[in-house]
This record gives sequence, C-alpha cells and structure tokens, in this order.
Amino acid sequence: MKVSGALVPLLCAWLLTGGCGNAPADAPAPQTTPATRAVSASPTAPPGGSATTSSSRGTTTPGPVWSAVPGQVAVPPTPSPGARHAEPALVTIPALGVRSDLERLTIGPNGELTPPRAFDRAGWYAAGVRPGNTGPAVIAGHVDSESGPAVFAELGRLRKGDEIHVGRTDGTRVLFEVDAVRTAAKADFPTGDVYGATPDAQLRLITCGGRFDDERGHYTDNVIVFASLKP
Repeated sequence: MKVSGALVPLLCAWLLTGGCGNAPADAPAPQTTPATRAVSASPTAPPGGSATTSSSRGTTTPGPVWSAVPGQVAVPPTPSPGARHAEPALVTIPALGVRSDLERLTIGPNGELTPPRAFDRAGWYAAGVRPGNTGPAVIAGHVDSESGPAVFAELGRLRKGDEIHVGRTDGTRVLFEVDAVRTAAKADFPTGDVYGATPDAQLRLITCGGRFDDERGHYTDNVIVFASLKP
C-alpha cells in the first residue's frame, strides 16, 4: 500500500502485518495465552535510557519476530516550515501509569521499521515528524512479551480526553490530548489517516492488538491512538 505526500516510510509494515510474532528462542518460557506472546507495534515503518512502566519487564532483544510486510510502505514526510523542535526523549501516559524513555527507530535493510530493543521501552520514528511540529509524529511500542505485558499493553484503554506527555531532549515538554482510539486489521491499515499530512501538530501511538494468529505468528490487528496538541 503506497501512500504519497506526508507519510512515514515503512512504519506501517512494522505495525501493520509484520512483526508481532513469537519471541526469540532464548526468551523466557512462553505463557499459554495470546496476551503473553512476544509482540510489538510492528509495522514496516518509516526511517527514521531505559524505560519504566507501571509493570516494567525484561529487556530481551526481539529476534526473528520482526518481519517486513510486503506492500505496506509509507513515504517520508515533507518537511514543514518553521522551527524544528528538539527530539523526543520520554513519553508519559498518566491514565495508564506508563513512563518510557524513547529510542530512535529507523528503517531496516528490507524496508521494515526496526523495533525497540526492549519490550518495556517505546520508540519514535526518527526520520518522521518530531512531536510538536506540524504533522503526525509516530511512537510505537510492544504490547507484550514472553514474560508478560510490555510498554503499550494497555494502550487500547485510553479514552478521548486522556493526556499524553512527551518530554524533549532540551528539557521542554509537549502535551497531547487523545482524540480517538481505533483498532484496525493489519490487512487494512489506515495508512492515510495515520501518516497523512495534517495542518497542526498531532501524535500517533501504535501497538499490536486483536487475536494472536499462531499460524502467521503475529497479531491480527493494530491499536492506534490519535491525539492532537493540547492548547
């Protein structure tokens, strides 16, 4: 699915139909329910400290679970005029008790978005829009791991009006307010809505959701949070 304009390069495939599979062989013994599968917001994404959450987990590095999804590609955003804010360093979601450092996510050799190295840490699409600048900034994270819930395990519980705080490397902070939370099938990912150009500063949080497909090795859906800059 190719999109034009201000869309982020393969962040879709990572969060779309790729990734979100089983954890590496050396990970802790898996649980028996889908809720404990090794997952990530795993779309093929746009190029581009340790985190703590209300239930932080280990830092097992994802292995083959991250696979590219052919055809689901986004285009790097067109730079917007105006001053460029500092890079994001921390995301805090008070309603969920989430506080996570952010790592820079880039595009792999096959066009896939590289996943956060730890299941308890989120990452931002470093080649995309920076939070606070015009356009949709994208932050993605794992939903679970072999050992339990991951950083974005409860993302689907957010509701309209909930706040998302993003701290920057220069010490400033930008505040977003949730507009909507959507669940979309990876096979029908709303690329335009997620990565399309916007007239103002917006934020997208993405992880996996739905049913875990044992045959394909990943979750069937994505949970996507749409948020706008709070005055």
